Amino acid sequence: MIKVGVSGCDTLRAQELVRVLVNHPDVELKWVSSPVLAGARLDHVVPGLVGDSDLTVVAEGPLDEVDLVFLCASRKEAVSRLSLAAESANLHVIDLSGSHNMDHGLEEEWKYGLSEMQRRILVHDSPWVTIPGNAAAASLLALMPMARNLMINSPLSLQVEMGASGLPCNGMTADGLALNEWAADQCREVDYALRQCQSSFDQPIDMIITPLDEPRTLAVTVRLKCGVDLEALKELYEQYYDDHNFVFVMSRPVATVDVVNTNKCLITLDKDEHTGIVTIHAVMDLLLKGAAGNAVHVMNLMFGLHERAGLALKGTGC
Repeated sequence: MIKVGVSGCDTLRAQELVRVLVNHPDVELKWVSSPVLAGARLDHVVPGLVGDSDLTVVAEGPLDEVDLVFLCASRKEAVSRLSLAAESANLHVIDLSGSHNMDHGLEEEWKYGLSEMQRRILVHDSPWVTIPGNAAAASLLALMPMARNLMINSPLSLQVEMGASGLPCNGMTADGLALNEWAADQCREVDYALRQCQSSFDQPIDMIITPLDEPRTLAVTVRLKCGVDLEALKELYEQYYDDHNFVFVMSRPVATVDVVNTNKCLITLDKDEHTGIVTIHAVMDLLLKGAAGNAVHVMNLMFGLHERAGLALKGTGC
């Protein structure tokens, strides 16, 4: 069993993570910490846990009791917590705060936690992993097969639609970033990751993030010029994602019920043969595949578990 602690349970993505971990067959959740909520029963803090956990939230979890800690607090609190984690030689860390994504300081010891981008690295030598921002993750999944084949050679237009569960509350993130600043962060993250996959990439990226009525849905529409015909592109995507467990290329329109409450990302492709514009749609649950589910996927890779362990989740169906 993997002994796990969760630092910070004040956000929706942290609570979703706790729900997944409590039901993971290979995880023992040792503690959940929050200075603000310390002393409260976990099942009073996280909806849906009645009968599943008797834990009480602690102010600060002891790192020597766990093999892995998930950092779900704000960036400032996460960095402070890491100063202690660095003293524990065998401790694994998965950071959901964005503290170590791109221009926030992706030091050499940190690995970028998009499994479909660098699964081998995450399996073999990655004790400290940073989880992508949800808008960046969806955008990258839509583009990864083309980037890996050096095919992104025109400006990118990214239209991201996101439910309220993923947007900054009251227009501000927990770290005090306004929506436009947060969107710029996501855009820089996409640019950074694409350059790691396609060293020749030097195109401008225009990302627009708008609200979506469906609270848990994250949908991205990518447009770019490409000389490859549509059927060849579909084959390329199907081959790339063939051995991945959570990304599927679809030949029909995707409905919200196909992804909500799952760790799946579904992709469709289209092309205007007159203009050469390729349109790629990617849809996923922003709290699972966009955050908590991706983090658990990374944990499974770190500890040699099957990728789907604890993530065979039931979709809504309606």
